[in-house]
Amino acid sequence: MDENLLFKFLKKQPKIVLLDLLESAFHEMKTTQKNNVFGHMMDQIAPSRIDRKQVINDVKKFYKDSLAGVYYAPFDFNSKNFSHIPEETEEWFEKLNDNLISSTQLSKQKDHLYAIDCFSLLYDLIKKMEAGDKIIFAHEYGTWMIPGDEKIYIKAYITSLAATKQPDDFAMMTIPLLRNDSYESFSNKVYSIAMKAANKEQQRHLRAEIKKQNIRIK
Repeated sequence: MDENLLFKFLKKQPKIVLLDLLESAFHEMKTTQKNNVFGHMMDQIAPSRIDRKQVINDVKKFYKDSLAGVYYAPFDFNSKNFSHIPEETEEWFEKLNDNLISSTQLSKQKDHLYAIDCFSLLYDLIKKMEAGDKIIFAHEYGTWMIPGDEKIYIKAYITSLAATKQPDDFAMMTIPLLRNDSYESFSNKVYSIAMKAANKEQQRHLRAEIKKQNIRIK
């Protein structure tokens, strides 16, 4: 294909034709290609109010599809392909991140109960993924493959928990996040986030549960 000839032609086309072409190209791309071409633009898009019912429906579908093996694409490892990451695995992490972003927006717009429902499903999926359930496939994988900043998502989740949950429930639902953070060298600073978000009674229950379960904090 002659690149110069093609782009000379495209420069003469109306905006609607170019937008249709971009949309078609987007759907033909693999996940990494989409990020390489369009990823930098996502940071420039200001968040806007979203439909809470649509978000929970999207998260539930993603959860169901994940457990059904929709994104599970195994292959035989060898010395040449052991570092290969299937497109389905890339897509799963991308969709996980998109759903975490939407859940964070729910928290920001104070739809806290919907945000909690969404985060609970997504972090349950992450737990199953880390436990080796047949959700995705690669030689090595983990939360480090989530494209976004997990600390932002955890902060939103804990903020919604603090805004709605009784002290004992707040502690119970925050403990798994603290335990995971201790396994990951406290990279997300979950304890600090939780203590800033919680009221005094929630803080007291959380400290007591940490001591009871002997969880490392920092």
